[in-house]
Amino acid sequence: MHEEDVFLINQTPPWLNVQDPKEKFRDYFQEQSRAVRQVGIVERGNEIIGYGSLLFQPKYPHFQGVPEIHDLLIFEEYRGFGAGRQLISWLEEQARVGGYKEVGIGVGLYAEYGTAQRLYFSLGYRPDGYGVSYKYQPIAPGKSYPLDDDLILWLKKRLC
Repeated sequence: MHEEDVFLINQTPPWLNVQDPKEKFRDYFQEQSRAVRQVGIVERGNEIIGYGSLLFQPKYPHFQGVPEIHDLLIFEEYRGFGAGRQLISWLEEQARVGGYKEVGIGVGLYAEYGTAQRLYFSLGYRPDGYGVSYKYQPIAPGKSYPLDDDLILWLKKRLC
C-alpha cells in the first residue's frame, strides 16, 4: 500500500462496512508504516477490486507469534477469477519473508462467507483446534451468540 492508495480507495464504491473508508485506510497506512500491518491492494486496470492485510499483532489470543491475514475483501463482481487466491498467496509470501512458519485467518460462519470458507480450505487452511470465538473470546457451550461478523472460526496454515 502506498500513501496515494488511501485516496484511490476512498473513490472506490461500494463499501460494505460502516467504518469510514478514508479513516480506515489512513489507519492501515500508518500501521503499515510502523510494521504492524502489511496491506495489499488488488487492482484490475486502474480500478481497485479488493484489498487485504497481514496483521503482525493479531487480537486473537491463539495467534500470538502468528501473523493473521485480516480484513480480506474482493468486491463481489470480481470474485471467482482468482484475485482472492492471488492476494492470499502474496500475503503468505510476506509472512514467509518475515520469517514466519505459519499464518492464520478467521472466517465467519454464515452463508455470505461460504465462498471464503471454500477458498481457505482449498488453500490448505485448517481449523486451529480452539473452536469458534466471539469477539476474540472462546464461546461457552449452551450459551447463545449472535450470528454476526464477530462469530469466527480460526484457521492456520503451515508455510514451510
